[in-house]
Amino acid sequence: DCSGVGCTYEAYTNFQEFYAITTSDYSSPNAVRLSGLTYDGMPVTEGWQFRAAILGLGQSNELALNYLKLDKFGGPDNKFGYIVDDKDTNFLIVDPSDDSVLMAGNQTDAWDIYYAGSPNTAPVRSVGEHEFGWYLLDFDDDHLAEGSSPINWDTDGDWMNDWFEVRDDEEDGVRGDSSPIRYDSRQTN
Repeated sequence: DCSGVGCTYEAYTNFQEFYAITTSDYSSPNAVRLSGLTYDGMPVTEGWQFRAAILGLGQSNELALNYLKLDKFGGPDNKFGYIVDDKDTNFLIVDPSDDSVLMAGNQTDAWDIYYAGSPNTAPVRSVGEHEFGWYLLDFDDDHLAEGSSPINWDTDGDWMNDWFEVRDDEEDGVRGDSSPIRYDSRQTN
């Protein structure tokens, strides 16, 4: 509800929400297939390829493209994870005095901290440090946000919710045919 606050509600598809994207160019698996998007020189046909392509994983410009990275890399980097429990009872009145920071990519978590004297700086990944509260969003220790609920977990790396895959396999009797990039058309060949 945007009444009284001057915002505009923009509805996104489940596909866009699943991949945390807002561009209408990739609003469905079919839209991705028809877009001509490539990863590593090949057309994107699987969820893991799509994720790697839109986040720039392994590319020289990954720090600029990767909007799901959790840590602040320094300088004018505004793309890092940050979760605040706002505790405000009125959406229109902002009161930062009672905020609680739950996760911050510009601070270092006490777990496995190497430079104990600098917890209020971004973690140094090369020595094994993590973002403050990293475990709230990073389930596989790759410093990328996966989600905030176990229902979002993906243990086999295809970026499809495990619970959905299992249920689909039980219903259609075909194991592993529910890749999110092709699911809408069910063309698995």
